[in-house]
Amino acid sequence: METVAQILVVLFGGWLVSVGILMAADPRRAIRWLSKAASTNFINYLEITLRGFGGAALVLYAEFWKFPQVFRVFGLFVVITSAPLLFTPRQWHARYAVWWSNRLTAPFVRMLAPLSLAFGGFLVYAVI
Repeated sequence: METVAQILVVLFGGWLVSVGILMAADPRRAIRWLSKAASTNFINYLEITLRGFGGAALVLYAEFWKFPQVFRVFGLFVVITSAPLLFTPRQWHARYAVWWSNRLTAPFVRMLAPLSLAFGGFLVYAVI
């Protein structure tokens, strides 16, 4: 189980790095992709499932890190905030994504990119 959790944490970190690269390189595309969150049942449940697996992997692998409580709490936060989305009507989730995509500006998204890159890179570094 430890190896599976480690692989999932690396994938979760890699996803955050990829999103950070997209945010830096093409923030308008990142905003368009955000607007499509929950646009279909498949996208909605795939997003929630992947997010939940990433959080669960952080919880399962937490004991192998230097600060296990920090990663356990963060992983639980991700899992706990993912769970209600499973029962939220998809249209509400989609409207929320569109609401944010209409408010975010390209410069702001580009400014946030280093956070995604840094955290994703840290997750990958921490488990390899």
